[in-house]
Amino acid sequence: MDQIVTKGPTEETFESVGGLRILMRSWRPAEKPRAVIAICHGVNSHSGQYFCVAEEFVASGYAVYALDLRGRGKSDGERYYVEDVAHYAADLAGLIGIAKSREPGLPVFLLGHSAGGVTSCIYTLDNQSELAGLVCESFAYQVPAPDFALAVLKGLSHLAPHAHVLRLKNEDFSRDPAWSSR
Repeated sequence: MDQIVTKGPTEETFESVGGLRILMRSWRPAEKPRAVIAICHGVNSHSGQYFCVAEEFVASGYAVYALDLRGRGKSDGERYYVEDVAHYAADLAGLIGIAKSREPGLPVFLLGHSAGGVTSCIYTLDNQSELAGLVCESFAYQVPAPDFALAVLKGLSHLAPHAHVLRLKNEDFSRDPAWSSR
């Protein structure tokens, strides 16, 4: 693992499926943590948007680990593209494996936000014994679009899987520019 020296949380990378470098951030309380919270972000997000959440958990005695999924934030990979959603679950498995090795014996809770909730559920279905609990917030289980538009997008994804036909603007997810750019 390559450690990146920063102000605030510890940032480092680990290698995941396909040799991609995945960024992870970790926050630890001054005393022995009571449990671990692993965070999996949503589709137009990254771990840097969880500073406030992590700091609240740390203040309550939890160790926090969060990642930038492949193609997001500071992680390697084509932006907004994943060959197989199982690769996201592998990124998450890498994060949780590191957290468990650094915090032995502590219960691990997984927090998935939006599309990160979908990734978290996929991970959890195959790794239930690794977790003490799963929390999904703002769970993204459906794209709010007409069936015809979804069918067209699905067809396009088969013809040109790397085409970026859908643009998501950060301002649609947060009104605070500093929050969106962390």
